[in-house]
Amino acid sequence: MPIDRNRVTRQDLVFVAVILLPLIILVGILIYFPAIDSLITSFTNENLRIRRLPKFIGLKNYSKLIENSEFWIVTARSLLVVSLTLPLELLISLGLALLLTEVFPGRAMVRTLILLPWMLPPIVNGFLWGWILNGEYGALNGLLYQMGIIDEYVTWLRNPDTQIIWVAVVQTWTRFAFPTIILLAGLQSIPKDLLDAAKVDGASSWQSFKNIVLPLLMPSFAVALTIEFIAAFQIFDVIWTLTAGGSAGGAINPFTKTLMLYNYELVFRDLRIGLGAALSYLILFLSLGVAIVFVTRLYNQAVKS
Repeated sequence: MPIDRNRVTRQDLVFVAVILLPLIILVGILIYFPAIDSLITSFTNENLRIRRLPKFIGLKNYSKLIENSEFWIVTARSLLVVSLTLPLELLISLGLALLLTEVFPGRAMVRTLILLPWMLPPIVNGFLWGWILNGEYGALNGLLYQMGIIDEYVTWLRNPDTQIIWVAVVQTWTRFAFPTIILLAGLQSIPKDLLDAAKVDGASSWQSFKNIVLPLLMPSFAVALTIEFIAAFQIFDVIWTLTAGGSAGGAINPFTKTLMLYNYELVFRDLRIGLGAALSYLILFLSLGVAIVFVTRLYNQAVKS
């Protein structure tokens, strides 16, 4: 019996529409509609402290932010967090990925334990490290005191100059597992024949790593760099729980205020909704710009080579 291909195609289209349409509507309601609404809001002077209808003001919110010195200060501080966090994350992740490619007893358990900091919510990690670094009863002081390294307890988070360093440490602890997974997958995709051939030709372990492993890992590095840059650039939870306080109405620590905390201050403290929406899109554009550079420069070049 001949099959009516047009009928089959129509049936498939109806089936796909029935399955996908609810998902498309749900994604549109939960993601795209709020995004479009906030974009429209960024062109208005909406302020919940002032009883007036929002008025369209064009790009004034964006120009006001760009001309504000505080915007550039918090942007520079966000980039500082990125510059401190990314090298630590990638070095630790690369070392762990190389270790986990080796066969040793308990490797499966080690792989599971490495995921624990990443599985915990960042806010939990922030409170956990706040307890570790506490100047009165913190675990770090207790350990160093028992080892005889310090004579008296140190308030680690008191010095404003080192607070941002501790933020980078905690962010690294929270996120290092994810790039480890990406690099481990990249290492396992490298053909073993290449390494065996290099070993037969007399190449040392360092030469094999430098000339074979590292170039083939560049696409994985590009993916890890892109995702971790966005995570560090848009950091909020760790800073809020570690150094900025968390009490309702409490003052935001000016020494660790980054772009996301500045955005929180504008929207939830000052209730300047239009200005906060504009800042959120500036953060989005900055993140996308750097991500595009990472992908086009590192990933595409590595794939071509």
